[in-house]
Amino acid sequence: MRLFVAIDLPAELQDSIARAQLEVRHLKWTAPERLHLTLQFLGEQPAHKLEAIHEALDSIEFSPLPIRCEGIGQFRSGVIWLGVDQQPGLEQLQQRIGQQLRCAGINFEQRLFKPHVTLGHCATNRLSTVLEHVAARFYGQAYCFECDCFSLKSSLLRPSGALHHVEALFESQTR
Repeated sequence: MRLFVAIDLPAELQDSIARAQLEVRHLKWTAPERLHLTLQFLGEQPAHKLEAIHEALDSIEFSPLPIRCEGIGQFRSGVIWLGVDQQPGLEQLQQRIGQQLRCAGINFEQRLFKPHVTLGHCATNRLSTVLEHVAARFYGQAYCFECDCFSLKSSLLRPSGALHHVEALFESQTR
């Protein structure tokens, strides 16, 4: 089972971003309902580890976090993203998730945390041109919301895009 831990964008923010997703040649937009901020990518995990993962994540206490998304960037892989302001509460939550999973004996790929929301993918040889179009669409836009939960999600890769399913939801203490 391919798993990751994420913060989903609220429906109104998904709708707002969807309105900016006008056709751009060579870009495959992320479907609005799949827009999220990945906190930890766990990759393929055996089904028998699911309970330990759930228990580790359920033990994490956190308060609601203000999240601010602004600015467009890219990864060399062809991913175009919406930036997420790094702030201590978000970084602490991400670190606690990793610590709890490691303490539970869950192995996963450890990556440098670069908070972002993947807006779409394009061929790497078209990246600079596509990035200009996307940046123009999102210029001057900032999206803010309060995060009071995160989720454990499974991901099934398909040619039409990944299919995500919420396996468990974890709420802040003051929700």
